[in-house]
Amino acid sequence: MSNRDEPNAGSRDAAPVELRLNAARESLSIVWSDGLRHELTAQHLRGNCQSAGAKRLRLDRWDVPSTLDLTIDDIRPVGSYAINIAFSDGHARGIYPWSLLRALAMEIPADQAIS
Repeated sequence: MSNRDEPNAGSRDAAPVELRLNAARESLSIVWSDGLRHELTAQHLRGNCQSAGAKRLRLDRWDVPSTLDLTIDDIRPVGSYAINIAFSDGHARGIYPWSLLRALAMEIPADQAIS
């Protein structure tokens, strides 16, 4: 089933009800209004960054650089539709709309999702 076919697809653009960094700042926990919970690692978020530079790397079939010890330094709101994430590697140019975070979360296998 694609993300477009999921039962609550209309809620993909809705803001999460909670965003929380884990103590080590290596992952972001997201709680959605429909009760779903997901945890996205800093590496996964950085690898799916939508900045122009990251998109260019992916178009050229390169991986977006990431280190195993990557952490999230800061999260800032972008209007009412997204967040900007600053990573420990100095990258802070990507905007993560709620719909992108939801799509990234839905990529996580069900057995790895937080209940």
